[in-house]
Amino acid sequence: MIEHALAQGHSVRAMVRNPKKVEDFQHAKLTWIKGGLGVADAEICKGADAVIHLAGLIKARREEDFYRVNGEACGVLGTAASGEKVKRFVLISSMAAREPELSHYAGSKRAGERALQQAFQGQIAIIRAPAVFGAGDDATAPFFKLLEKGLLPVPGGRGWKTRRISMVYAPDLARDIVRAAVTGCYDGEIASPANIMSATWREFSDLCAQAAHRKIRVIPLPKILLYPVAAITSITSRFFGLGHLTLDKLGEFLHADWSSETLISDPTPPIEALKQTMASYKDA
Repeated sequence: MIEHALAQGHSVRAMVRNPKKVEDFQHAKLTWIKGGLGVADAEICKGADAVIHLAGLIKARREEDFYRVNGEACGVLGTAASGEKVKRFVLISSMAAREPELSHYAGSKRAGERALQQAFQGQIAIIRAPAVFGAGDDATAPFFKLLEKGLLPVPGGRGWKTRRISMVYAPDLARDIVRAAVTGCYDGEIASPANIMSATWREFSDLCAQAAHRKIRVIPLPKILLYPVAAITSITSRFFGLGHLTLDKLGEFLHADWSSETLISDPTPPIEALKQTMASYKDA
């Protein structure tokens, strides 16, 4: 997203906890601010026309960690932005916020939206991103490597064939944030721009098959297997920070409909986006 902003001629101030990790990412119009949420909020907002907030936790050991980072910190940053007279705040939330009762993550994302709306005085755009995919994402690497082998494991149980998902290609989302959200196209809205607006798991497997040039076998995993695994992962996540498929996350996966109503502007065709993503993991 920073690369897109610089390419559009914007001056960018970006927060980073460890400056050593960005030593190779320098630009005349890019200033790195050392700090984290709640530490350098005023400094990152100073002189800005717009704030884009996409920091947050996707996994945490404790419920309070989710709400502290995804909820409270969002309001604190909004207050800092108002104090610095920032005109526009773009919050990258999650589609999970549509159903806050499903998980602590979903609830914390909704809490962050509300905290921002109460704290910030200017224009607000909330982007509830669908499932994001793209080259180099470690979290989805195992998923795409299974697709390369012709396998697509999905949550099973009653109604699994009619569950619907939506997905957005990371480069397209980054471009849309810079070109549309920052310029006011999403002001006052809660939007979920997507490349794949709505698809069943079988429809998604067909797209993957065309991208991979091979048959993809959909494997519905029975709930009798998923729940014990998720229960164990919930324990390991709580005490050791290990694992992703917790009982909370399983609740999100089993939700019946994560469809989007918004096609992202200038979308990369889904098959091409999937093809590029798969190729990145094959070469890794």
